[in-house]
Amino acid sequence: MQLIIIILVLSFLTACDAVNQSQNNKQYVKEQLANEAFRPAYHFTPNKNWMNDPNGMVYYQGEYHLFYQYNPYGSVWGPMHWGYAISSDMVEWQHQGVKLYPDQHGTIFSGSAVVDWKNSSGFGTKENPPLVAIYTYHNEEKAKQGLSDIQTQGLAYSIDKGRTWQKYKHNPVLKNSNIRDFRDPKVKWHPTTKQWVMVLAQDDHIGFYTSTNLKDWQFKSTFGAQWGSHGGVWECPDLIRVKIRGTDNYKYVLLVSINPGAPNGGSGTQYFIGDFDGTKFTLDENYQKMLAPTSAVFPQGVEFANFKNGLSKWQVEGNAFHIASDQQGKPILSSFNQSDEATGSALSEAFTIEHDYINFKILGGKHKNRTAIELLINGEVVKSTVGSNSNVMLETAWDVRSFKNKQGVIKVIDSKKGDWGHIKVADITFSDQAARPKIEPAIWLDYGTDNYAGVTFSDAPDNRHLFIGWMSNWQYANFVPTTTWRSAMTLPRELELIKTSQGLRFASQPVKELQKILASTQTKAVLEGKNNYQLDQVFNVAPGQFKLSFTLVNANQAIDIILSADSGEQTILSLNPLKGTLVLDRTKSGLIDFEADFASIQTSPLQKNLTDYHVDIWVDKASVEVFVNKGVSTMTSIVFPTQPYHKVSVKALQQFTLKDIQFNNVAITK
Repeated sequence: MQLIIIILVLSFLTACDAVNQSQNNKQYVKEQLANEAFRPAYHFTPNKNWMNDPNGMVYYQGEYHLFYQYNPYGSVWGPMHWGYAISSDMVEWQHQGVKLYPDQHGTIFSGSAVVDWKNSSGFGTKENPPLVAIYTYHNEEKAKQGLSDIQTQGLAYSIDKGRTWQKYKHNPVLKNSNIRDFRDPKVKWHPTTKQWVMVLAQDDHIGFYTSTNLKDWQFKSTFGAQWGSHGGVWECPDLIRVKIRGTDNYKYVLLVSINPGAPNGGSGTQYFIGDFDGTKFTLDENYQKMLAPTSAVFPQGVEFANFKNGLSKWQVEGNAFHIASDQQGKPILSSFNQSDEATGSALSEAFTIEHDYINFKILGGKHKNRTAIELLINGEVVKSTVGSNSNVMLETAWDVRSFKNKQGVIKVIDSKKGDWGHIKVADITFSDQAARPKIEPAIWLDYGTDNYAGVTFSDAPDNRHLFIGWMSNWQYANFVPTTTWRSAMTLPRELELIKTSQGLRFASQPVKELQKILASTQTKAVLEGKNNYQLDQVFNVAPGQFKLSFTLVNANQAIDIILSADSGEQTILSLNPLKGTLVLDRTKSGLIDFEADFASIQTSPLQKNLTDYHVDIWVDKASVEVFVNKGVSTMTSIVFPTQPYHKVSVKALQQFTLKDIQFNNVAITK
């Protein structure tokens, strides 16, 4: 009997050990994935910790200088510093550590850098012109107090090619005129007027400033309040004078990043084409037609809550909700009570649903189940809307036709502290017509979800317009499944202004310098007579780091390009010349459950009914970048496959032909 008991105990311990070993193995695999499995082979990343916007991009004496928003204390967004790297080719980078640290004026937000060739600032000499960085100070203490003048602009300079930096003793050089979002200066020399020009993001538009010495700035004009998308805050502008390909004519292109409000969710970059005279940007007439907005609609109905009589009919909990006034002096329900630290809820009296729609206006934080207005029926949430991280009131409608004659209540909640931890609601109305927000057409540089805050290098050689963006999205950037480090930059790209059937468009292609990292080219002149080509059976594929190019000829049907692994994980690119769409589907791409909206289907416009479509696809360990017709249509998306993609197929319903197929593995590792 004792022997049996001993055997049972040993069996139990062995089983427990096996379970523990299995759990440990799973944890080990999880940690390996989180730490390095998704580190790109050929994209720029920080060695460790958090990175976002590219900053201070300038070319000087054979070196590309790349600064970036950096938190040296962790792998999520935090107190911003400027990290720094240099390169001779934008491909291989040498990390140089942190160069700009927070000081008494605040943390160091985004900005730019220039070569002060004529030493207008007096920081160097004409023989040794200084590099001058222009950046935003962010005062978090003021932000917590609910103040608006939380951001100002400062200077730093270097006289040793960027290796060491000295801040200007009279910072800030541009103070705030009570605009909460007042940041991301991009500065360039304007040769016609012989002055420095700064483009600065100001809430939902751009401000233009001029200076002769980089220290003293004068406001000149604004642009954008009436043009483009305003679904979120405007950020990281860039103003570029670009030659139209094939002509001797030039146009100015104004890049503006926006968060949120991008076409496929979260953050993205729109652009405007026009002219600039040194003080004022004027939108091109054709773009004025394309970007003409459609007014918001807010139908009349039965007023349920206009808040003119306060909150006497609402049950209020916490210290957040109160009656405030909008910019026109109208009463609104607000949870911003001196700061974003206040929390609470407001519950309406019960009502019977007798109309088709419940309309209201809303602004505030985009935090699911935390800054929201909700419709409850029998205690269950049946409708919910959050803000958009924007100070713009959006007209919104709930379709409640399926709830007719039922009793409901409306609850407004704020359980979020910190940035955008508030919500504001106005004009809750019952109507038989739906409210609709203002429709604001925009043209986007990249229709994928993961190319944000990108700008160009100052003083780039040969008048090239060289661009790098942050390859992530504020919607999920803090939650992606890496822990040692977070975020990468896009491939460096060259921007060109070209004529298309829709008008002038900004095209982007990977820079020619990237050819150096490509292994020998595998080619196939033509593939025809089938409706499915398994390219990994034709070419040798290096898992998770390769480039594919081909031309689809006689394009009269849609094709799917499937990037996959033995695990079954896949990203699908669908090119449809008839509909004029390029679609990227990452719903089964790998790890997707770290954020509710990550598993998305993204759509880009595509020129319709062309004879041929040229496609370039760059795949790295955790990203897919697609360029169609030399970058007229572009999509960038991060993915997290647990096994690197090593299978490539191209499929259609009917037979189709590919020509000039080229396949290159990337001969570089990190």
